[in-house]
Amino acid sequence: MQVNMLEAKTQLSKLVEAVLRGEEVVIANRGKPVVKLVKADLPIKRQWGAWAGLMTEAEIDHAFSPEVDAEIAREWLASIDRPIDAGLKPRARSATARKAPAKAHAKAATKRK
Repeated sequence: MQVNMLEAKTQLSKLVEAVLRGEEVVIANRGKPVVKLVKADLPIKRQWGAWAGLMTEAEIDHAFSPEVDAEIAREWLASIDRPIDAGLKPRARSATARKAPAKAHAKAATKRK
């Protein structure tokens, strides 16, 4: 069934009931279909223990071992000496972007005088 916007506004509850019964409802604007009402899917229920068995107890114990802590500390300390933008290329600025700050600075300088 296709209905116009005004009818959809005034009859929304009936249109929802129609969709729940399995009917197709399309809302049109000036005779052109723009929206299709559909029944919402229920959210998926989460299952407890879905991640169970992904890691063994030995792997978990190793992840929290002093050796791993020391390795993380070494990596972190090594990162302190590296510049933040290491490996990043500066963005190229357009010609208008390069000129804009100079113009703004010149205008500000003339206003102060």
